[in-house]
Amino acid sequence: MNRRALLALALVVAVPLAAATEKRLDKRAKVTSLQSERKVTIDVKDAEVRVILKDLQKQCGVRNLMIDPEVQGKGTFLFRGVPCPQAWNTVLRSLGLDSRIYTNSVVTVGSRND
Repeated sequence: MNRRALLALALVVAVPLAAATEKRLDKRAKVTSLQSERKVTIDVKDAEVRVILKDLQKQCGVRNLMIDPEVQGKGTFLFRGVPCPQAWNTVLRSLGLDSRIYTNSVVTVGSRND
């Protein structure tokens, strides 16, 4: 899925969720705006990327997570008390993924090539 399609999908879902006063963060903003005081503990081996992302979503308090349908793969991670932004960025980078934050609670994930 190309960048425009991902953005269109995200806007269709994110616009009704976001209040009119909230605006999309800068494209370069990574997951660092997530609640950095929360910590992640994950111990998975060859787990599906969607399972890993949903676990991160739950542990980091992300209310809405949109994952591109083309996102596939498996990963092995062992985190013990890792801050949420660091965990998200490590998982995304190692799986060749990228994210966009539209509010503090809406994160989209797609391939880095888009």
